[in-house]
Amino acid sequence: MKLPHPSRFAALLGLFLTYLGATGHAIAVEFGDVEVSAYALGTWPSDESVFNQGTTVHGSTQEGFGAGLNAGLFPAALHRVVGLEIDSNVHSGSISFPNLLSGQNNRAGHSDLLIINTTFNMVLRYPGEKVRPYIGIGLGWSHGTLLNPNIAGRNDQDFDSARAFTHQFLGGAQILLSPKVFLFGQYRDYSVFLFGEYRYVSSNYHWDKLAIDFRTHYGVMGVGLRF
Repeated sequence: MKLPHPSRFAALLGLFLTYLGATGHAIAVEFGDVEVSAYALGTWPSDESVFNQGTTVHGSTQEGFGAGLNAGLFPAALHRVVGLEIDSNVHSGSISFPNLLSGQNNRAGHSDLLIINTTFNMVLRYPGEKVRPYIGIGLGWSHGTLLNPNIAGRNDQDFDSARAFTHQFLGGAQILLSPKVFLFGQYRDYSVFLFGEYRYVSSNYHWDKLAIDFRTHYGVMGVGLRF
């Protein structure tokens, strides 16, 4: 069997990719807006009580940094005003607290944290041309992992993970950067946008002999693509 010349194969591949791009755009325009984005985040947790080996003490929770991914759909049937998103992020943190055990005040307990959140968000937005403000609520799951815990009286491990239900409230705005993207040799009607967002997130973690009601504020900055 005779193979096609490389230049012909490249031309056919280019035509196929162009067809896929045009078809995907037509489906998105007919069905609604599809958005994907990536972002960086900073966390500002509230200091909360810590339950440690039978004693409740006031703890201190330190800030952290992380990153996340988001994908959303805003159906044309809902006038692209109401949408559903799936969101996942990971960030650092740490907790410290007085280590009271059997009536004795031991050295302060401390552990680094690794938090992984996955939520489904319902978002209500104003579909403006240049700026799109929005608000929303999200529900999902969170994994809180203790890293290198240093807590007297506890059978320390290198890490200890706890799964928890999480919910969040969010609000922000998208700012259009460009209504077109150069893709597959030509400009496409895909929009590029920047966004900033505030979130309030709540999760209750229960590890072995240790628990905390984790409440934190997120500051989010990212970039996205709208199809």
